[in-house]
Amino acid sequence: MTRHCIPIFCKVFLTGCLLWSATAEAITFNLNNRAKPRVSIQVGAKGNKVSEVAFSVPASRLGDDTVITGSQTISIELEVRASAANPLTAFLTVDSFSNPLTIGDPGSTSSIPFSHISWISRDGNIPSGSFEDSINQPIVDFASSQGYNDVLSFSYANTLDLEAGTYTGRVIYTWAVP
Repeated sequence: MTRHCIPIFCKVFLTGCLLWSATAEAITFNLNNRAKPRVSIQVGAKGNKVSEVAFSVPASRLGDDTVITGSQTISIELEVRASAANPLTAFLTVDSFSNPLTIGDPGSTSSIPFSHISWISRDGNIPSGSFEDSINQPIVDFASSQGYNDVLSFSYANTLDLEAGTYTGRVIYTWAVP
């Protein structure tokens, strides 16, 4: 059997999602305060562009446990704001399960679990860690009124002997106030 050794190129798309969720009960805010309740999130580039992190794995290094650093860092900005009389706590979670890293070629069954990708936090506001291939992985929570910025660098563990090709997937960050 002949094996073609072409570099693997993984793309990870990172998107932010702002979610305000509540149970059936009403939530009431006193808007006469200076601190108007709000939550905001920005993941990666400003505007509607989805930021990408690419991992280029040379054929000679495929699956040899050499950690591969992603092509770019991703900034994350989080804010939760409320009055002192009605404080809020916001939770950052990530879905790294719903859109796994797969090859777009028809008939291919190769995939890379997101659990093979980790990140290092530059400032420590968002803890360093790795994806857990889950729908609702908790990352961090902050109480109001706070704003946090951080820059994350991503790495691919490179422990799998995979079919060569371009693998694409997406993780979705959610910043929610229950």
